[in-house]
Amino acid sequence: MSEEAPHLVLADDDETVRNLVKMHAERGGFAVATGENGAEALSLVKDDTDVVLLDLQMPVLDGFGALERLGKEHPGLPAVVLTSVDEASDAVKAMKLGALDYLTKPFDPDELLAVLRNARRLRAAERENEQLREAIGGTGPQLEVVADSEAMQAVVAQAGKVAALDSTILLTGESGVGKGMLARYIHASSDRREQPFVTVSCPALPRELLESELFGHEKGAFTGAVRRRRGKIEAAKGGTLFLDEIGDLPIDLQPKLLNVLQDRQFQRLGGEETLQADVRIIAATNLDLDQRMREGQFREDLFYRLSVIPIEVPPLRERLEELRGLSASMLGRMAQQGGRRKIKLSKEAIAAMQAYDWPGNVRQLENVLERSAAFCDGGVIEARDLPGAVRGSKPSGRVPAGIGGIALSDLERESLIQTLKICNGNKAETARRLEITEKSVYNKLKRHGLM
Repeated sequence: MSEEAPHLVLADDDETVRNLVKMHAERGGFAVATGENGAEALSLVKDDTDVVLLDLQMPVLDGFGALERLGKEHPGLPAVVLTSVDEASDAVKAMKLGALDYLTKPFDPDELLAVLRNARRLRAAERENEQLREAIGGTGPQLEVVADSEAMQAVVAQAGKVAALDSTILLTGESGVGKGMLARYIHASSDRREQPFVTVSCPALPRELLESELFGHEKGAFTGAVRRRRGKIEAAKGGTLFLDEIGDLPIDLQPKLLNVLQDRQFQRLGGEETLQADVRIIAATNLDLDQRMREGQFREDLFYRLSVIPIEVPPLRERLEELRGLSASMLGRMAQQGGRRKIKLSKEAIAAMQAYDWPGNVRQLENVLERSAAFCDGGVIEARDLPGAVRGSKPSGRVPAGIGGIALSDLERESLIQTLKICNGNKAETARRLEITEKSVYNKLKRHGLM
């Protein structure tokens, strides 16, 4: 299914301008509703409206009046204004009334689309934060983090303790274990919870675009930079900036991030103005940053600034007792979002899932459940509805406590000792053989009094 087109409401009493803006916006992928004045524009605003574009000089209700009403009736909805070249003071007044940006007539089509797309991105971020605030409620964090195992209960307890601090947090763990959800939980538990939670995926963009995405840019900073644009650090003002896969941050951008962490200051790309960074930073990685530092791909000073409070999220195979609760939560959410009845798991399906190692962790579990729910009959996922890899998996090697009179902790201790002997004490090789992170090896050694 293709993504729904973003919705633009446009108001201008000049039919030529209306048609011209509508043409370029629709070519840029927007669905456009038009009106001749501010009153008509307000009547066209719906829950799915992403941005409003207003001419300032209109009959009935001008742009200034429309801006005031928008701020009261639709807080958080981005508005952009159209002005003439000789109306600079009007643009300033409009910005004070809450306008996100302005365009001067005659406008450049590329500049128009750049402004509208930036507004649309901000609206998407605001909607995410509205959902976050709803999840929080008024009494504390209600984001669902299933913690039916001792390992996850310890993680959630630690996250809750440090949430009130403004210290930087580094979340580690394999891909798909739920680091993003934990970051949202920390934000929801913090004093910054009413402000934005903004995510940046470090490997998702090429280096040039990632720098602009983080720090913003000035007009003319590079080819295609037709006007100033705020970066994610500014968008997260007062809230939390979540840097996902921080281990993939290009080495030449790391000093700029270090400056944000040390001095709480930054500059837009191509700019000279020093801006304040009022954000709490949570970073996450599935890479071994110690190894990245040894390879010269990650700065040691940045690592220490990021890992003021390190929290490791264990893989799903180490907390299989959570499968039932996680699955019920995910299936309930799928039913709610899809407007269908809730689907359950049969005992045979649960047994098959508990015998699987889940290399893709919680993310893989969600994909498996979504796929299986689509093919099951009668509202119950049977073992036969699961993918072959899960259905036909061998036992994961996870032995229930008490089998043969041996406690799980003793089995884990013995496994560590034997693997270390095989690897001649090499902890990195031990981690690889046990399919856990090197940091997990150190933590387990400490827990069992082996170092």
